[in-house]
Amino acid sequence: MNLQPLYDVKARLEAAAIAGTGLLGEDFRLKRAVEGLKPLAAASPVFGKIGAGLDKLLSAPAGERSGLLLDVLALVDAVVYTQGTTGTDGELEPLPAGSGQYQELSHSQLSPLLTALTGTGGGRMSQIRDTWESRPEWFGDYRVLPALVSGLRESYAELAELNMEIMKAQGPQAVPLLKAGFDPAGKKEMARRVEVIAALEGAEATPWLREVLPQAKKDVRGAVILALGADLENVPLLLDLSKTERGAIREAVLRALARQDGEEVREFWTAEVAKTPEHVEFLKDNWTQWASDLAAAAFRSLLEEALPAEGRETQITYEGLLTLNCVQAAVLGKSSPAMLDCWRWVDSQLPALSKVKRGQGVRHVDLGNGLPVWLLNSLCAVGSGPLCGLCRELWEKNRDSACYLPHALLAGLLTRPAAEVYEEFLPYVERSVGVRKAQALEDTFAHIFWSQQEGCYQVCRDRYRTPSGDAVPLAGPLDRRWFDLLFKIPNIENILCRLVPPEDEELKEKLINYQYRKILEGGCFIEEDVARLRKQGWTEWKGFLDRKVRKDGSMTTFAVTRLLNQTSLTGPEKAQELRNLFKIVQEQHAKNKRPTWPEQRVQEQIAAWEAE
Repeated sequence: MNLQPLYDVKARLEAAAIAGTGLLGEDFRLKRAVEGLKPLAAASPVFGKIGAGLDKLLSAPAGERSGLLLDVLALVDAVVYTQGTTGTDGELEPLPAGSGQYQELSHSQLSPLLTALTGTGGGRMSQIRDTWESRPEWFGDYRVLPALVSGLRESYAELAELNMEIMKAQGPQAVPLLKAGFDPAGKKEMARRVEVIAALEGAEATPWLREVLPQAKKDVRGAVILALGADLENVPLLLDLSKTERGAIREAVLRALARQDGEEVREFWTAEVAKTPEHVEFLKDNWTQWASDLAAAAFRSLLEEALPAEGRETQITYEGLLTLNCVQAAVLGKSSPAMLDCWRWVDSQLPALSKVKRGQGVRHVDLGNGLPVWLLNSLCAVGSGPLCGLCRELWEKNRDSACYLPHALLAGLLTRPAAEVYEEFLPYVERSVGVRKAQALEDTFAHIFWSQQEGCYQVCRDRYRTPSGDAVPLAGPLDRRWFDLLFKIPNIENILCRLVPPEDEELKEKLINYQYRKILEGGCFIEEDVARLRKQGWTEWKGFLDRKVRKDGSMTTFAVTRLLNQTSLTGPEKAQELRNLFKIVQEQHAKNKRPTWPEQRVQEQIAAWEAE
């Protein structure tokens, strides 16, 4: 139906409303539009009603035309509104596969995100990360997904990594978009595409990877080879590549083969580690028994070379230490019978290994103390299992030295009821005194943290670190009696902050008192310590710096001002604190000839605070 006559009538009525109804009877354009509307009026009742209204308007006396004009114009507007359409000419076609989905999002909503993905300059990473955290579904939009792919060419590596992680979360439907325009001889962007495709498709990506491998160059070739490691069917190809590739590309082959299993793979790695012991590091995430056995053999071989020969000292070289550290990565968490026997041998050789000296270029070496730490880290990496029994065994053998007390204690916490572990090990902890007692507790609890997400205590390999996904849970909650001992040890607030659950009000109060006591005693603390107390609601700041200033003659007005600014004190209260501290500094200067503070600077700061 052609609605142009209706639109013509609407235009003439609007013109008449503006010009006035005095000349309405002489408006030939309106009369022409009314004539054009008559076919529509005959076809539809609503248009017939409009036609009747127009006839009445044109024949009405001048005094009645204003009201009739508004009535018929309102009716015409209503009908025109119902006939509105949007769109463009042509037939609708589906979006190309993998290019995203249509979402009801305006350009103004997406513009900041699209600018961050395709633009340059600072601040873009926070925009992308914030949007990912608050509106992850936006990245599946057909306007955003191609921009996200283009973001893989980002020169800022950290931002490119974020774009990759977001891309991996889009699912396999995004693979066609990643493959479109792929250049096997391209640069870093194309290598990132390969990594994302491999993450999305896994072994199903093999046909495409094999297709692009002959043309792949440099970074892209390395990424393709590494991705081939996801499919067991690629073992023969990877073994062939290990003979022809060199440098970084061969390392990619090794990383891919480290993900495989089977007799051929075992034989390859046996020969590879015999030739280059440090290459056992590539097996760090391979949990087969043969990988554990190879790591144990390489570990023991290197330590045997470092053992002092009879009648002379042995030095460990810089290269030897690097190789040993590479082997440590492969040893971590391994627990085959051969690995357990290797640790028993290490224990028997600790006195001799303690005598190994550092060679040229080596800053520090202490195998006697360092190797037990490696075992503790290995236990924390895997949690309950054969290493727990080994640690208990070594502790029972060496109870007098307490060398393995943290190992046995952690093994107990990983496998047994909390109260039972506390009652068994408390006498041995108490038997250690002073620094040794504090060290035993610190070595144990530095690996434990409260996971708010999981709602339980977990163990992590690295001390003081709270990991996101590589932690293992304890067998149960910590016995609260451990905290009575821990709160007596100075300068372990980092450990305590990780151990105290945010909802445990009793322990939180003890932690606040512990932190404030550290400050009052004039120990080593920083602005973050003071700020943390303020955030926890602490208000008793009077005299909190007195002892610190008395003990530390190098404290400056600048340092004191920064610390006072971290408190919740008002300006006048901070001014009074500074007056008292200045008096202490003057007294110390008179007694010990310590440097005094510039009085003018002190008075200026006092005046500034008083004015707040």
